[in-house]
Amino acid sequence: MRQSLDIYLEQERPRSFRDILGYERWLEPLLSNLKRERGTSSHQPIALIGSPGVGKRTLARIYAQALLCEQELDTRVDGAPCGHCLECTAIKKSSLAYVEKDMGGCHGEDDKDDEDDDVSALEEAQVEALHTLIERDGGLNTASVRVVVFNNSEELTGMTADIVLKTLEQEVSSSLYVFLVNDEARFSAALRSRCSVYRVGPISVEDLVGRLSLICERRSVAFDEAALRAVAVGGNGSFGGSLAILARVERHGDVTVQNLVREPEFGWGPTMLACWRAVLSGRPDEAMSLFGSIGTHGPMRVRAMQAFLVECRIRHVTGGLPVATSVSPALGLLSPESWERILRDWTGRCQARGLELDEAIERALGFWASVKVGVPWRASFLKGYEDLTGTRSTNDVERATGTAPI
Repeated sequence: MRQSLDIYLEQERPRSFRDILGYERWLEPLLSNLKRERGTSSHQPIALIGSPGVGKRTLARIYAQALLCEQELDTRVDGAPCGHCLECTAIKKSSLAYVEKDMGGCHGEDDKDDEDDDVSALEEAQVEALHTLIERDGGLNTASVRVVVFNNSEELTGMTADIVLKTLEQEVSSSLYVFLVNDEARFSAALRSRCSVYRVGPISVEDLVGRLSLICERRSVAFDEAALRAVAVGGNGSFGGSLAILARVERHGDVTVQNLVREPEFGWGPTMLACWRAVLSGRPDEAMSLFGSIGTHGPMRVRAMQAFLVECRIRHVTGGLPVATSVSPALGLLSPESWERILRDWTGRCQARGLELDEAIERALGFWASVKVGVPWRASFLKGYEDLTGTRSTNDVERATGTAPI
């Protein structure tokens, strides 16, 4: 019987550094840092930088367990926590030695119409949260050090960042501060300069496919490798992002291409292919209808068209052979035969007009790249159709924009 994905992930939560995908990038320097931390009473802050879903929070928790673990470090495999001592088990439940605070979730939903009020409210909430942590009674903590983890640390505002800086100077002997950063460009430069920095992720497609296939196999979920690869690519280097896609696909049944294209971010590939076939066959109404069914708004449809045309160029240059990585996972799901057919049909259309396919692709790309935000998508589509086919139906553009005479 198929096991729930949530239940499986809870049961199989990573317990060691090597359980986290992409560990090869940061394991050795992090273990060296762990050895120094275990042998000193002064703790340098750590910044774990990477996009959401790559494992920063999991890594911070395992590192805290490894630092606080009562078992000698040299007796553990790759420095992993034993998972059984008092300190390790306490962190799994509730421990005074381990504190997590989300700096992006300190504000409520009030006053959202006033950006200045939002910033002020967020800063006030962050300051209150920091004071709570700083004033916390350390006498109840039985461990030698307290680990404080700040999630979404790029949200720390100027005043809050100053408070943290002062706190770091006062508590280096009693607390280790770990900053989880999604956006390095927004993270306080002053805080960053005080930290040992480790970059987590992005995770390779091959590693993601391997882990996702293992998750499916252990839960008796049937899957297509092509579908899993598309899920991994769609996750954009994030394990959490890939799992979110996997969970949505599983609502439709097995992890197959057929079920995958039922999700909007993957289903537009076949729709765009059908749209382009209608264009090349001289069926503008059908093509317009298909184009309008892609995404939820005009800019999304324009981006989809741009991606499709870039993929056409790549496929044409490579002789119609499959490429290692498609522009979008939605396009990567299309079969090589489908691409060969669309390029063959487009070539025939070009020959009838005395054009080369390369020229036609570049002209189409140039047009769709020039489409400005705010231009109605119907008008853009009709103008692109006219440019591609060399034909125009009376008042097409006016009808599309709603300015045609009645």
